[in-house]
Amino acid sequence: MRTKTKELIFQGALKAFAEKGFNETTMEQIAEICGVAKGTLYYNFSTKEDLYIFVMESGVQHFTSMIRDYIEIVSHDDFRERVIRLTEAHLDFFENQQDFCRLLLSRSWGTQERHHTVRHVLQEYFNLLESELHTAQGQGKLLASIDVKTAASSYFGMVGFTAMRAIIYGQSLDNVALRSSLQSLVLHMMGISDQE
Repeated sequence: MRTKTKELIFQGALKAFAEKGFNETTMEQIAEICGVAKGTLYYNFSTKEDLYIFVMESGVQHFTSMIRDYIEIVSHDDFRERVIRLTEAHLDFFENQQDFCRLLLSRSWGTQERHHTVRHVLQEYFNLLESELHTAQGQGKLLASIDVKTAASSYFGMVGFTAMRAIIYGQSLDNVALRSSLQSLVLHMMGISDQE
């Protein structure tokens, strides 16, 4: 659970990083956006890199928690419905967390060190997704010939960049045509009929 100060810092830093990018954002600008003293910001985070890691980790934890909430209500036997719920969770999260979507899918990954940070932070997400796919494969609901890591990466790319494009063009993700088209594509990618 984040303190009130850390929540303020999280929201301000997320907004700054999403709008300006990592390199163009200063700690002074973040402190100003957050409405906290620069000393308070440095007391909590000694470097901008530390703050960036905190923002990414917090965002991904919230994301994976939401995904779990969406799919937990569906039996593991109903892979088709779990995939639908998984996709709904992604679109609902990105619709409500557009700054995080922009940050996650932007060029702010920057340096090799930041690539490592993003990979590390996203590991929890990919572990969840790959576990879901391995379970389905073990039940014979996902073709044994499909490489789970490739399927998880493809899924993330398909859903993530569809969401990002809509956000860039100012379109809502709460859009029936977008959701049904993406759902059909995802089900097809997983080898599931979308006509059930």
